[in-house]
Amino acid sequence: MDDNELDRLFGNEPEDTASDTEAEDVKTPESESSDEAAEANGFVVSQYEGPEDDSDEEEDGEAVEDTEPEEDEETEEESEESEEEIEDSEDEDTEDSEESSEEAETDEKPIKKTAPAAQGPRGNEARRRQILSAKKSDKPKVRLSGRGIFAICLVAAIIVMVILVLFLPAFRVRNAHIEGNIALSDEEILNEIGLEYDAHLMSGVSGNIFDILCLNYGKTEERIKKENPYIEDIRISVKLPSTVNVQVKERSKVCYIRTPDGYAALDRDGIVLELSSFDSSKSVRPVICGLNVTSAELGKKVQIGNMNDYKKAVIVLGAILAADNASVGGDYSMFENTSEVRILPSGYIFLTIYSPSGHLIQIKLNSTETISDDMAWLLYLFNADAFDKITVNGALDMTDEDTIFKEY
Repeated sequence: MDDNELDRLFGNEPEDTASDTEAEDVKTPESESSDEAAEANGFVVSQYEGPEDDSDEEEDGEAVEDTEPEEDEETEEESEESEEEIEDSEDEDTEDSEESSEEAETDEKPIKKTAPAAQGPRGNEARRRQILSAKKSDKPKVRLSGRGIFAICLVAAIIVMVILVLFLPAFRVRNAHIEGNIALSDEEILNEIGLEYDAHLMSGVSGNIFDILCLNYGKTEERIKKENPYIEDIRISVKLPSTVNVQVKERSKVCYIRTPDGYAALDRDGIVLELSSFDSSKSVRPVICGLNVTSAELGKKVQIGNMNDYKKAVIVLGAILAADNASVGGDYSMFENTSEVRILPSGYIFLTIYSPSGHLIQIKLNSTETISDDMAWLLYLFNADAFDKITVNGALDMTDEDTIFKEY
C-alpha cells in the first residue's frame, strides 16, 4: 500500500481532490485509487452519468451483484473512516450527476434557428412579390349563376333589337294615312307633324310611358294642338311596316266677328281660328254683327261683352247649316250665302242672305224657339224659285203667321 492510499484511508486528501471532483465526467488518479480502495473494502461505487447511460448502470448493477465482499483485515476504525469517505464521495458524485443530467436535458431541447430576414433591394423585391402573389391568390373567382346568364342574354337581345330598329327599312316612313281633315290638307298636316319621306318612324315617338309603349307621338300631338287652333285633337301612331296613321278632329269655322283690326274666325265654342285684317277685295261671311268684342287671341276663346247674343247667333247659323244638310234637291247653299247675323237688344234676329239670283234679302225673326222649322221653310222658298221674279233687294218679315216681303 502506497502513501496516497494511506492518506485517503486516514482522511488526508490532497488539495486538488475537491477541485477535481467538481469537474464534469473527469476522474483523477486519486479518485481511481479511492475507488479501488473502496472495492477492497467490499464496496462498489457507481456514478450516474445521465439518462443516456442506462446500459452502463445495468452492467454496473450486475457487477455489484456478482462481486462478493472480501474480508478486510483492517481495523474497525479504518473501515469506519473509509465508509465516511465513500459517503462523501457518493454525495459529490450525486451532485455531479444532477448537474450533468440538467445539462443533458438542456442539450436535448431542440433549438429553432430562424433564418435572417432578407435585406436590401433583392430582399424587398422578393417580399413584394410574395405579397402580390398572396393578394392574387386571395381574389375570389367569379362564377356566373343562372340569373347572371339570363341578364347577359337579355342585354344581348336588347342590343340586337336596337340595331334592327335603327337599320331595317321597315322602320322608315313610306306611307301616311290621314283621316278626319276637312279644312286642312294632307300636306299641311304632314308639315305640322314634321314627317318626311324615308324619315325614321321612331323619331317622333314620345310622351308618357303609355304613348311610348303604344308607339304614339305624344309630345308632337300636344305641340300641334297648341300651334294650330283648327286641330281640336290629333292622334299619331306607328304601324309597321313603314306606315304612319293620323286621325284628326278639326274645329269647324262657324262665323266671323268684327274686331278693331279686322275679322276673327270662330268656331261654335268661340275659339279664335283665324285673324285677318280688313280687305275690301275679299268678302267674309257669315259675320255676326253687333257684338262688343274685348279680346280675340288666336287659339283662345274670344272675350265678348254680350256673350248671350253670340250664342243666339250661333244657334241660328247652326239651324241654317242643318237645313242645307237636310236638303235633297238643288245646289243652293243658304249657309254659304248668309252675309250677316245681327241680334238686337229687343230680341229680334236679322239675317242678310243672298238669293239665288244674287239679291240681298233681309229676314226678320222673332226668336230661336222655332228656328229650325223657319230655316227649312226659307230654304224651300229659295229652291222653289220663289224669289226669281224679284229683281231688287228687299225684306222678309217672318215674325207673324203671314210672311210679308217688301222691296227696298
